[in-house]
Formats: sequence, structure tokens, C-alpha cells
Amino acid sequence: MIFRRRMLSISFLSLLILNVYVFSQKPAMTIKPSQPTHYFYTPKAGVNPPWHLVTSLHEISFSFPANLQVQASLVDNIGRINFGAKYGILDNLSVGAGLAATLFHMGRGNHGIPTHKGARPRLGAFLCWGLIEKPVLENAITLHTQIGDHFSLGADYGMQITPHEWWSLILEWGNSIDFTAYKNDPNHRVLWYLNVDSGVRFHPPMIPAFNFDFGIDLEEFPMVQGTEPSVGVFFDVIFAMDVSQ
Repeated sequence: MIFRRRMLSISFLSLLILNVYVFSQKPAMTIKPSQPTHYFYTPKAGVNPPWHLVTSLHEISFSFPANLQVQASLVDNIGRINFGAKYGILDNLSVGAGLAATLFHMGRGNHGIPTHKGARPRLGAFLCWGLIEKPVLENAITLHTQIGDHFSLGADYGMQITPHEWWSLILEWGNSIDFTAYKNDPNHRVLWYLNVDSGVRFHPPMIPAFNFDFGIDLEEFPMVQGTEPSVGVFFDVIFAMDVSQ
């Protein structure tokens, strides 16, 4: 499984680096850039305009008319779901639902539902509310639930600060409460899971369709005695463009 994760990451990274090189060598090529609709793990409150495509390890999304977006995550998840749809109710309010089942994770710990460790996929849903949406500062709170062999509720917070056109600072804090933890451990009927991460998103003006994420992730861990969290690396290369033309 570790070998498969590494091969997936290396293959995807190689493809995106090749794309960066090709597009940088052809400045005359017409590319209308778009934007990712997530921070690191937390969704942004809005939905991209119709016919916008985003591809990365964490977000593969395509937007349709009427504020509908379909999305998937190969690594970890966005909004605690891996395959599903997101609907924009307002500019700063959206809902999403789909399959919650983490396929791959960068690191030794977890984020979401670790199916590679025997956890079963579940139905996931979220409500994302954008509190502030300005060019220099934006943030959002996501309420989420997962329903299946376990039942959980949680809330995640994501923030992006952009002091310069070249880069942004991203901070996230997430938690989830498993109300059926006794199925795995009779000593704990309820477990509270915590996740904290932060990092930098680079968005060079000369290649506006690309974003590059680098960060540190205090991986999701249960807040119980004797449990030690692990620290992982967050990495992503995001290509986003308007494909309507």
C-alpha cells in the first residue's frame, strides 16, 4: 500500500510538472485560469462558474450551470467526502454530499475514513459557510457528518491569507466526534478526533492556472490517553482552468 501511494504521488506530480513546463514554453496558448474551490482539506464556500475544471491530488472538480459542481479526491478528501457533488445555495453558502472513503493519505496517520485500515465507506455530507470573502482574507466553517457503520459529526475551519500576489498562507483546524467508537474499542463509546494543518499556497502570476501547496499536517488523531499524533507533509499541485472556450 505504501508503494502504491508513492507511485500515485510520483506519477501525478510528474504529469503536473510536465504541464507546467509545456504551458510555460507556450505563452501564446490561450488559457483562461480558474481557482481551486478548497483550502487544504476544507472546502471553500463558493462554487466555480460553469465549465470550470480543477485537477489535483485533492480536488478533481467540474462545475455545471445552476451552481452545481461534481468533485472527487484521489488523496484524502475535500469536505470529508471523496466522490460527490457540491451545490452553491448562496455565494457564501454551499452543501455537499457523497461517498466518504479515503483512498490514500500522505503520511503515517489518517485524515478522514482510512479504508486501507479496514474502515468501511460511509455516506458523507457537509454544509459550508463562508464568513469572510475578500482578496486578502477569506475563511469558511464546514459542518459535516458521516453515516454508515459509524456515525460522526464534526466541524472544520479553513482560512486563507493572501499578503502578496505570489503566495497565500493557509491555516486549518478540524475535528470530528465518532459516536459509535465502541464498535472498535469497548472502552470508548465516543471519540473526539482532531486535525491541525498549515502551509503556503504559491500562485505565480506568469502561470495563473497553477497553484502549488506545501504544508505541515498534524494528522487526525483521537483525543484519548496514550494516543500520540503524528506529523505529515501536505503537498499538492493544482491546475484550474475555464474550458468553456
